[in-house]
Amino acid sequence: MATSCNGRPVAESVKLMNSRSLILISCCGLLIAGCGRQAPPKAAQTETVTRGSLTYEVVDTGSLEAIKSVEVKSRVGGRVARILVEEGDIVAAGQLIAVIDPQETELQVRQNRAQLRGAASGTRRAEVELSKRRVAVENQINRAKSRLAQIEAELQAQPKLTTSAIRLAESNVITAQQSYDQLVNVTHPNAKTATELALKDAQSRLENARLEHDRRTGLLEKGFIAAREVEQSQLQLELSQTALRQAQEQQDRLDNSQASERRQASERLRQAQIDLDRAKANSIQDTVKREQYRQAQTDLRDAQNDRRDIDSLAASRNQQAAQVDQLRSVLGDSERQLGETEIRAPIPGIVTRKFVQVGELVSSLSSFNAGSPLVRIDDRSGMIVKLNINEIDVARLLVGTPAAVSVDAFPDKSFTGKVTKIAPVQVGATTGTGQQAATTEAVVKYQVEVTLDNPDPALKSGMSSRCTIQVTGASNALSVPLEFVGSEGNKRFVMVKPKTGQGKAEKVFVTTGVTTPQRIEIKAGVEEGTVVEKPPFTGPARQGMVQFGGGGDEE
Repeated sequence: MATSCNGRPVAESVKLMNSRSLILISCCGLLIAGCGRQAPPKAAQTETVTRGSLTYEVVDTGSLEAIKSVEVKSRVGGRVARILVEEGDIVAAGQLIAVIDPQETELQVRQNRAQLRGAASGTRRAEVELSKRRVAVENQINRAKSRLAQIEAELQAQPKLTTSAIRLAESNVITAQQSYDQLVNVTHPNAKTATELALKDAQSRLENARLEHDRRTGLLEKGFIAAREVEQSQLQLELSQTALRQAQEQQDRLDNSQASERRQASERLRQAQIDLDRAKANSIQDTVKREQYRQAQTDLRDAQNDRRDIDSLAASRNQQAAQVDQLRSVLGDSERQLGETEIRAPIPGIVTRKFVQVGELVSSLSSFNAGSPLVRIDDRSGMIVKLNINEIDVARLLVGTPAAVSVDAFPDKSFTGKVTKIAPVQVGATTGTGQQAATTEAVVKYQVEVTLDNPDPALKSGMSSRCTIQVTGASNALSVPLEFVGSEGNKRFVMVKPKTGQGKAEKVFVTTGVTTPQRIEIKAGVEEGTVVEKPPFTGPARQGMVQFGGGGDEE
């Protein structure tokens, strides 16, 4: 029997080929028959124009953070001597929170202070000595010159001065005697007489007032006058008594004043007599002045010779002053380090983390070292939520946009806030000088900060929060689903169904407004309750290939 190339008998192979051909022809016939039949038309989708509120909200989650958080570090290295706060403590700005052992720094400060005091004392001593010598020499010269000129003038004028002084003293004695006599014989008697007359007048008025009061009292008892006239007389009597007392007091004051004035006048007279005796005794000054003139000339020559010592003192003072400046700079630096052993809170807030314990060594903060953090302080007077929002939603946000905030830990409480910061660059964006910036995030996001309007003291950093930000909206607006509005150039339209429900939908151009991911506002063109039809798809036709099955060989 003949065989084929695959080892089967020839007759069997021909039979197998004929069966496969029949199957292939049958399948093609069925495909052609199916293509010849037309599919039943699909019913058009419709929607009714409704009225309601349109809102577009950006919802995202983040964690609560304090409005400001600071890690407190020390600018002085050493061993921690005291930690005055614990996690959870509330601190005020400037409050002492930790102390670095200051022994080594204190020792250095004391040494520097002692050196500075010694140098400063020597400088002050040299300065004082120089100043004293300079002033003393100049004053001595000036005094010597002045004294010489004065003595020379006095020497020339002394005879006239002696005579003039005696005459002036005699004149003063005469004037003082006349003033005393005038006071005792004229001024005081006249004043005394005036007060005595005033006293007698007051006594007479009092007596008349008493008699008038008695008279009116008698007339009142008889009913001849009114009680008011008696009251007036009583008032007049009291006024007269007051006037009498004042007159008596005036007389007493005058007596005391006159006694004092007489004593003063007598003292002036006595002093004038003493001055006269002194002026007469000073006539011996003519001889004294000539001797003083010779001594003043000698003093001026001595003072002028003392100027040469000042230059050497000035050079010594300048050298000591330079040393003081150097030591003062060293002391200032050591005192700064000593003051910084007391670590104070830079901001008010709550201690949320304590990094070190008493006895631990910490490194100082400097331009070469980041330093060891001691505590972290959070200022929770304001709380913020940091969100990573995608680029589409963040484009709708503005600083000041209100937000509703819910905290998972407090489901029964609601909080409000507003957007206070929108990052200018995407989250994770990097820049470089040698290559292009790159980010590994599949979705471009930007960091947005929402600040709470009503932070609760119970809120803590790190709590999960959900922010709902309403970025756009319209109330009592007509709207339809977004896919029921078509576009034609720059215009938009809807397909309005006839009110009867029968017939072909009619294209009506409309004015649109707020757009949300699901619906779009219809401002003009149709009314509430209008039934619209979904516009037909006008995009490019789909292209592809249908595969019916595999091509494997089976027996």
